[in-house]
Order: sequence, then C-alpha cells, then structure tokens
Amino acid sequence: MISADAENRGNVRASHWLLLVVFTAALLVGLGHPAPARAAEDAPRKLTKVTLQLKWAHQFQFAGYYAAKAKGYYRDRGLDVTILPAMPGDKPMESVAEGKAEFGVGTTDLLMMRAAGIPVVVLAVIYQHSPLTLMLDARNDIHNIHQLARGKIMVAPHETELSAYFAAEGLDISQMNFVEHTFDVEDLKSGHVDAMSIYSTDEPYQYAKEVGPVRLFRPIDGGVDFYGDNLFTTEDVLKKDPKMVQAFLDASLDGWRYAMKHQEEIVDLILDVYGKRKARDNLLFEARQSANLILADVVPVGFINPARWERIAQHYAGLGLLPKDMSLDGFIYEQDGAKALPAWMPKALLGATLVALLALLAGLWLAAFNQRLRQEMEEREQAQGALAQRTGELEESNSQKDVLLTVIGHDIRNLFNPLLIYAQLLADPSRKLDPKTVQEYGEKLYEAGRNASEVLENLLEWALVRTGQRQTHMEVTDLGALARQTAGVYSSDATLRGVTLRIEAGPPVKVRLDRHQMSTVIRNLVNNALKFTPKGGEVAVRVCHDGKDAKVVIADTGIGMDQDLVSRVLSGASADLATGTKGEIGTGVGLALCRQLVQVNDGRLNIEDNPGGGTVFTVTLAVADVPASDAAD
Repeated sequence: MISADAENRGNVRASHWLLLVVFTAALLVGLGHPAPARAAEDAPRKLTKVTLQLKWAHQFQFAGYYAAKAKGYYRDRGLDVTILPAMPGDKPMESVAEGKAEFGVGTTDLLMMRAAGIPVVVLAVIYQHSPLTLMLDARNDIHNIHQLARGKIMVAPHETELSAYFAAEGLDISQMNFVEHTFDVEDLKSGHVDAMSIYSTDEPYQYAKEVGPVRLFRPIDGGVDFYGDNLFTTEDVLKKDPKMVQAFLDASLDGWRYAMKHQEEIVDLILDVYGKRKARDNLLFEARQSANLILADVVPVGFINPARWERIAQHYAGLGLLPKDMSLDGFIYEQDGAKALPAWMPKALLGATLVALLALLAGLWLAAFNQRLRQEMEEREQAQGALAQRTGELEESNSQKDVLLTVIGHDIRNLFNPLLIYAQLLADPSRKLDPKTVQEYGEKLYEAGRNASEVLENLLEWALVRTGQRQTHMEVTDLGALARQTAGVYSSDATLRGVTLRIEAGPPVKVRLDRHQMSTVIRNLVNNALKFTPKGGEVAVRVCHDGKDAKVVIADTGIGMDQDLVSRVLSGASADLATGTKGEIGTGVGLALCRQLVQVNDGRLNIEDNPGGGTVFTVTLAVADVPASDAAD
C-alpha cells in the first residue's frame, strides 16, 4: 500500500517540476519582442499607391492580403494597395521584375530569377510547406511513384519541386512522359493522363466530391520539402522606399495572422468582394488545408529559415538549374536597426518555446497520473475482497511512477540547462556581444531547443508505453516503403551535417506492425545515428528479409557505443550519452523507447559495433504470412 506521505512526496516532486517548467516557459517566451504597435492616428494622411501581383486567381491562398486590405491594415500604414490576380499563361513573377507591380507572390523559382541577375528579394515565407503535389484517381492501379514514372503526367511550367522529387526517387526525368497542363481535372477523370500536378489545398476536395477518392504523391514523402508561397519585391523597390516596404510587410503579416484566426469571415469576404469562382465549402476546405501548411500556431507567420533556402538551392543545383556555390546574400530581406531580429532568432525562440510547452504537457500528464493512482487506491481500499490482487498491481504502478519521475526529472534538468544559459547570455543587456558571437549563441540555443524537443517527445511517448496507455494497432505494411518514407525525411538534415544518408529498401516485404510505432522507432534510430556521425561519415538504412524474418538495419560510422551503456539505456535507466556533433545531449530514452516499441510489435532490437567503426542498430520483425492482396498500401 502507498502511504499518504509517499503520495504527498510524489505530488510535491511533480509540482516542483511543473513550476520549473512554467517558469522556464515564461522566461523563454519573454525573450520575444512585441509586435509593432499600429495606430490609425499615426498613419500618413497621403496614401502611397502600390500593387501586389498574385500568382493565381482569387482564392483563400491569398487570404492574408485580402484581410489586410479589408481590415484597414494597409491604410493604417499609409498604403493604398491594389491586388491583381493571375490566370493561366500569365507570368506574375516577371511582372514584379519588370516593375509592373511593387510586390508579388512567388514560388521558390525566385532562386533562378536571382541567379539570372534579376534582383528579387524574399520578404516573407507564407506557406512553410508547399501545397504542390501529384493527384491520381484512387481507382487506378498506380500505387507508388515508380509505377507512375511509366505513365502520363500533366505538369505546369516552373514546377521545379516535382523535378526534384523525381530525382530524389532515382527517376530519369528525361525518360518520363510529361504533357502540357490544361488545368482541367476532366483530363484525369477521363484517363487522358494518369496524374496531374495540383495544390493539395484545392483540387482534391472538388474531385473527391464530384468524381471519387484521390491518391496523392507528395514531394515531402521523398524528402523534398520546398517553401510554398513567398512574398517578394525587388532591390530597386527596397532601395527607393525601404519604409514603404516595411510597412507593406508588417500590414500583410497582420492580415495573415487575422485570416488564420478568422477563416470563415475571410471566406465570406472572398465571396462578397472577389467573386464566387469557388463555392463556400471549397474555400473552407482550402482554408483548413492552408492552415496546415502555413503553421501559424507553430512558427511566426512569414518566418524565413535561411538554412531551408540553402537546402532548396542545393536541390536546384542538383538539377543543374543553379550553380552549386550560389550566394544567397541579398536574397533574403533583412530589417534595419534594432527592430529586426537576426534571421536565426525566431527559429531559436520557437524551439525553446516548443520545448517549454512539451515539458508542460509532461508535467500535466504526471499530475493526471498521480490522480489516477489515488483513485485506484481508494477503490482498492473499498474492495476488501480483492485487496491482495490489487496491492501488487498498485505497487507496480507506483514503481513505474517513481521511475518516470526520476528519469523525467534527470532529463529535463539536463535539457534545460543549456537553454537557460544561452537565453540568459542573449537577454543580458549589459553584455556587448558582437554579431558573430550573437549568431553563435543563437545557433546553440536553437540546437539545444530542437534536441530538447525531440527528447521530450520521446519521454511522453515512453511514459505512455510503460504505463500501458498507448494502444497498438497492427496492420500488414510494406516495411521497405515505411523505412524509405520515414528515413527519407532526414535527407536534408544529413546534407547540412555533411553526412551521407543511404537508403536501400529492396523488394517489398510485408510485415504486421503498428505503422506509427515503427515509424517512431526508425525515426529515432536514424536521427540518433546522424547526431553521432561526424562530417564526412555515412548512415546507411537497409531493409532485407530471408522469407521468415524482415530486418531494418541502420549502420553509422559514428563514435560508437559502450556495451555497458547499451545495456543501461535499453533497460530504461536514465543515462547520459556522448554529446552529438552539434552539441546535442543524448539521454538514452529514445533507445529505451525503441526497444519497448519493437517488443510490442513482436520484434527485437539489437545494438552492435560496426566493424568499420560506429554502431549498427537492427530491428527484426516476423514476415507476415498473408496474401499480397490483403496487405495495406
């Protein structure tokens, strides 16, 4: 039986951690700077006329600009804005370059314009992930991108993202059958083409409503993650009137923040002011899907990550469209003076805030867990006939709670130390930091935040698994396809680290497993291998089978692991691993989680030394004995 004193001590410990988390969250969030105040009385009396050129017809894709105009955000900043739509055959980005409009909405092909000597400048990224994808009728027999390579594909000009996707999948673009885009889904319905490029925010809804279900092939599934819509201008406009550019940017971002919070209102605005080209239900679908790509609840609206642009430029270079050493100097807008944050700062603050929120969730979960234990104890005391049986169960639950509190307390302390240190260094006004040092601290803060976010996610998942609250849903799945999709997401990260990521999926092999849980396992193992592999090393992911067992083998050429340490982390004990190549602190919880998830999927996890140096992780699962027709896609 758990005594009242012991129970109180557990609650006090959980409360202490919760208070620490709340304090830290307040500290980190407090590092942000307030949005610029906007008062109508301060706006200039004379309005400056400017034009915004959209990249397509009026729809929710441009909701923030409509909101900025309708709510008076442009006018409050002294601007009279004309918003121009585009239609098939127009060249909207070229219109801005030619001076027909001061601002435009463009694709990542802005990189090629910059390389061609056209001085375009990206002011803000609105869509953090691109909606561009390939749509197929779900009734056809094409189930993967390699089958589609033999079909007829309708694509529009300047859809470089799709070319990068095909190249990432190892397809020979020169051998593929592309046809000119008609922007008419009837071509897909009639079977004239096997697939067409569309926006995931638009065509899938109407097609599914009128014809039937669709199948989508997304570039991000192949590790190609481009930005979507980008607000841009030119260096000429910026030099001529920098204050006007800043005012337009601030008002536009205000509009986007409003649009994300009032989607139905803006949908009605579009219908009333900009035409009824789309039905209301279609626009609402577009709004919901756009929100998933804009990520206004995750990152600041308009957030630009220079490293993302560098990775995108690498994709272009791989296609022979850009020089490999292209400089991005001047391509990304930098605000003047103290008003502007360094380019890396929103990212760093975001990572730190996310960590705080995840830690808060962990604290709340522990409080709920304690409450559940108290309820079970009361029920046990009332049910005297089942006292002996319930005592053992409750003692085990209490043991699990103590382990969780110990591990979580240990790991959160280690994770938050570097966050607090670098946050304090950056926030201290008495320190005269040069720009190089500030950037260094910011990058370290971001890396610490990202690492902590990953660890806390694993802690929460691990806690749910250990307490039996995570349900397992088994289904027959192609293990190779799952491994390729999960590991492929880390292609860009590997490139930035200077590490070669090689994925060999082999022929299809069907395994009965929980897709979410096994994706978590592969994600953790690949991420761990990359963290501890130095620049110039290699991480290889290979799927193989012998007819009875299927294996996912992840081998790295990193620093390796001591076998005693392996035993400790696999047992679930908290243990500090070596520091990663970017200063990440390993706690071992991810490996313990992997072991448990593999076990509940009726498999086993082995960790061995790589003969060539480094570590080999092997996940072994039983091959499913089912007809291929019964297997999940």
